[in-house]
Amino acid sequence: MAQYPEQYGKGVVRLSQYMYLKSGYYKRLIDYFTDMAVINWTVDLALKTDAKITEKTMRSNYFKYVDQVNKFKLENRISDIMKKLFIEDICYGFITETDTDISIYWIDSKYCEIKSIVNGNVYQYAINRSLLTDSYFNTLPSELQELLEESKKISLNNMVMIPYTNSLCLKYNNDFIYPYPALFQIIISILDIDDYKDLAKAKTEADAYKLVCLEIPTTEDGQMSMGDEIVTPFTTMTKSVVPESWGVVPTPMKMQLLESKSTASDDSNKVADAVENFYTECGISKALISSASSGSELKYSVKVDSSDIYRIYRMLEAWVDLQMKLRGHVYKTYQFEYSILPTTVFDISDYIDTQLKLAQVSAPVKGRLLAANGINTSKLLGNSVLENSILKDVFESWTPISTSYTQSSSDVNNQGGRPQKDEDDLTDSGTQTREDDENNKANRDV
Repeated sequence: MAQYPEQYGKGVVRLSQYMYLKSGYYKRLIDYFTDMAVINWTVDLALKTDAKITEKTMRSNYFKYVDQVNKFKLENRISDIMKKLFIEDICYGFITETDTDISIYWIDSKYCEIKSIVNGNVYQYAINRSLLTDSYFNTLPSELQELLEESKKISLNNMVMIPYTNSLCLKYNNDFIYPYPALFQIIISILDIDDYKDLAKAKTEADAYKLVCLEIPTTEDGQMSMGDEIVTPFTTMTKSVVPESWGVVPTPMKMQLLESKSTASDDSNKVADAVENFYTECGISKALISSASSGSELKYSVKVDSSDIYRIYRMLEAWVDLQMKLRGHVYKTYQFEYSILPTTVFDISDYIDTQLKLAQVSAPVKGRLLAANGINTSKLLGNSVLENSILKDVFESWTPISTSYTQSSSDVNNQGGRPQKDEDDLTDSGTQTREDDENNKANRDV
């Protein structure tokens, strides 16, 4: 199946779904990628020409654009999108829209098939209505039920195309159209870990096993001198006083204790080797899920993994761009662009520091700086009115909290010296220095 995924796409997806439910390694790895994604978005302005623009009209269009984008609420749905992309390779969503909200219903991948692509990243899919059971059909949104019913009148073809306006279809591996989960290759490594665990368990059980042999006296001609009526009570009594993992057997030979010992000296390392191979084939640092040898190792490993998440952000941007154009947000002299910041839960602080430095030299990045702090463009516009107009008198009555930022050095216990680095930025030697407190003069003098 792994050799011919183009022929067994549905089976590959089912195996990936099964492994996510049954394997802690597979689930933990997928959750790592899923949970690191965070949608911090803003809306930029791109000018097409240097023609004169009516700022009042542009401002009105900008507010409408932001309001429409905000209805998608991708920041609340990114976890579901990421999980489907990493488990199934493809996410199939059906969009319904009202005046105030947009809902996304996820369609089971076994009923769907990709049919076309636009913008290089956005796909159109079809639902095979012949595969839908009545119970599953009744769980679909009413708009989709109507679309499927209407299609019967138009065409006998069971493949029902979902319009781009109502479709959210993204694919992780966009080099081919058949499904192939992102981490499917490492399932073999996970199975190796389970095999070695079973072997290690069997070895431990074998090492703990002992066999007690009870000697039955024999006559000169080799015949046993005791019958079952005598041997059985003593065998039962012996079983009752030895551990359950021990065996007891009556025998005409001399009484002895038999032990089982493994001759392999490195069996205990097999599981560790299999786990190490698992992380190697994943292409991620073992430090992310178990222990880290240094903060810098962890930091740079996360940066590499983040680039994969950013690629999915670009897919979502292309999808939103298409949705906005389909809804009439197209202008001759300028264009608004929905932009997801290149951040994950691990590197937001670094991004904020960079944007803050740019803002300090008057670069127009205030919107991005706020977006990185979770204040998207819609909230930015609303909070500006709220703080500067509606609640202006409330905020003006506040007094600053007494902190090191509002006090002079004489007011606090100022020790001086450069601020400490973050643990993620420390090298191996730096980590050891901090743990041993070697910068403390008293420790150096010892």
